[in-house]
Amino acid sequence: MCKEDAYWGTVAGLYVGLEYGVERLRGTRDWKYAMVGGALTGALVSAVGNNNRDKIVLDAITGGAVATAAEFISYLT
Repeated sequence: MCKEDAYWGTVAGLYVGLEYGVERLRGTRDWKYAMVGGALTGALVSAVGNNNRDKIVLDAITGGAVATAAEFISYLT
């Protein structure tokens, strides 16, 4: 259980750090930064976890889609 907690905490920290870093570069905040942060996080986590290049691209797309959807949902509430 602690191993899983550490893994997901690292993923969350990586996502927040990447999203905030991209946001700081441009000085504005919108859904695009969530997409970029999610895609980079998905790609990095996949690259560390396995060696299949096709899976890395799929995980990057999935990470970007999930982060963008979460950002849109937060705008609705």
